[in-house]
Amino acid sequence: MKVKEKMGDGRGRPRKYARGEMQYRKLWLPENLLMELRVAARVRRYTTNDEIISRLISSLHFSPRRHVIKTDEGQRLVALARMFDEFIQSRLDVIRAEYQVKDDALTEKKPFVPGKNRSFSSSFPENLRRDMEISARFNRRSMNMEIQERLLDSLNYLTEQQLPENEEVKRLRELAILFDEFILDKVVVAENPIAGKDKES
Repeated sequence: MKVKEKMGDGRGRPRKYARGEMQYRKLWLPENLLMELRVAARVRRYTTNDEIISRLISSLHFSPRRHVIKTDEGQRLVALARMFDEFIQSRLDVIRAEYQVKDDALTEKKPFVPGKNRSFSSSFPENLRRDMEISARFNRRSMNMEIQERLLDSLNYLTEQQLPENEEVKRLRELAILFDEFILDKVVVAENPIAGKDKES
């Protein structure tokens, strides 16, 4: 009887979600869906993994650890951010096609044989972290892989082809950072109008 009585407690409210042990799971998702999830995560400065987990928890009518976008205005802003991302990537594709590393430059690079991965705790200046996030997006890889590839390149190892660090790529990176900040502010107001009023006052 006590169990049944407890089942009625908090009825009508979202249940709390107790996080269990994390286990690795590879997901296969349509590219356009993954793009949407990445953009939604980015405008709230979450990882894509946290975004996916939050949405799955919410779909089970649990109370998610982090909120997901719920307003129409918030969804429109995410759609705008996705279209902006697609526009930037289309321009980067042109730059990639124009940028080809010469064979003689490749011969000067030494091959890298990876060893066992080990964790390393590091702290980044905020502006460098943002640059690394955008650069990882531009090169279509994780931030961890972006940092690894740049460190290998600095040691003259042969790495995956990157975009050139020319003026156009630098301007696109700065534009992407400014746009991210703009969208984030707008999403915060769309999801919580009180926050917008607080800013105005």
